[in-house]
Amino acid sequence: MRAARRAIITTAVAAAAATAYLSTPAFLDQGERAALVVLIAAAGLWITEAVPLVATALLIPLLQSLLGVQSFGDSLRPFFDPVVMLLLGGFLLAASVEKYDLDEYLASQVVFRVKADVRILLLVMMIATMSLSLWISNTAAAAIMMTLALKLVEGAEEADNFPKALVLGIAYSATVGGVGTLVGTTTTAMAAGTLKRLAGVEISFLGWILYGLPVSLLMVLAAWLLLLFLFPCGGRKPPTPEMAMRPLNRRQRLTLAVFALSIILWLTERIPDPLIPLVGWRGHGLSSNVVAAVIAIILFFSGLLEERDLSRVNWGVLILIGGGLSLGEALEVSGLMNRIGEALLILTRGAATWLIVLIVSFFGLAITVMASNTASAAIFLPIAIGIASSTGLSPAILAAIVGITTSLDFMLPVGTPPNAIAYSTGKVSLREMIKAGLILDIFGGLITSALAITIWPHIS
Repeated sequence: MRAARRAIITTAVAAAAATAYLSTPAFLDQGERAALVVLIAAAGLWITEAVPLVATALLIPLLQSLLGVQSFGDSLRPFFDPVVMLLLGGFLLAASVEKYDLDEYLASQVVFRVKADVRILLLVMMIATMSLSLWISNTAAAAIMMTLALKLVEGAEEADNFPKALVLGIAYSATVGGVGTLVGTTTTAMAAGTLKRLAGVEISFLGWILYGLPVSLLMVLAAWLLLLFLFPCGGRKPPTPEMAMRPLNRRQRLTLAVFALSIILWLTERIPDPLIPLVGWRGHGLSSNVVAAVIAIILFFSGLLEERDLSRVNWGVLILIGGGLSLGEALEVSGLMNRIGEALLILTRGAATWLIVLIVSFFGLAITVMASNTASAAIFLPIAIGIASSTGLSPAILAAIVGITTSLDFMLPVGTPPNAIAYSTGKVSLREMIKAGLILDIFGGLITSALAITIWPHIS
């Protein structure tokens, strides 16, 4: 059955791509028509997931070569983009943190220090999850904190709302935390990489934090208030997990030191101009991907990681990002991205900036319901940058919007791994997840749009 479905969808996508190639207007040249075929094939296979996402990513450079968009060597170059090194360093750092249970230790320490009732505990758990998700994968952050959460709600009555609010709060916080940094989730790294390749604009690690962290913080606050409204709860705090009482061992302390060093180096790459007179320093100047390489080397040379720990790295995601960057470059070098931008300019001609921002934000939210977050970003980022070049808007702002909104999928268990983890606990029903998630999706679009209109232009 699965093989038949795969064959039918693949044939349909191939037919759609061929039809587009043969029926496109004459004003599109050979390269633009070929790039359109690559775009339709990649989007169709990514959205339907008829084949693994990684397989589609590897198909992109092959199609470019066969159709004459770029040489095979040029189309493979984005797979070795600096942003891939940045994510690899982030994955290795997260692997070290998880290997020595440092993440669970830090999370349990947070709970140990909370003395208030469950409503404040819910907020603290959400902030702790968000903070973890800034530096390790959303899935890992959700899995770690969900384990802790389930220990906290052991013995809770079925009618109690606190377990529902807690598991959803952790899932939502893991998702929104990822958009706060370039290593938190793949879509932010892809946004930075695509922006540099297609628009020549580079966002530093700290620069992205100025875009993404306010979204993370406001979304955590919005999610907390929403959960308290939908699932009213109160009462005394549950007992503290046993792990909070144990001291750190030597390897945990060493891992914590490397973790702290990585954050310091990432944050001090380039000091913002207003702060330079205060600190008397412009920053060390090492790009975030170089810092990631340094951290990776330290982890292996110190013995914290060994060769077998490479299995902890999600290599498929790195290949997927390379495929997305390669697709964006194909649209750029062929000229198709400019054509798309011109077409969208006609549709948005005379529209106010705020309306364009809202359209991009909610389109990002909509497309990620149909496809994976990374695939959605790969498809929409080049188009958004094309809109920016045609309308005169900041490409950095539109790229940041897409990088953030394509990660904000709260409605269904299949939307994100944190959603699936929350649903798998059995503490929340599908109806409850859809209701809370739909409202939070709308909040996400509005919050991102509001920041993009009011605050981000001053950052750019």
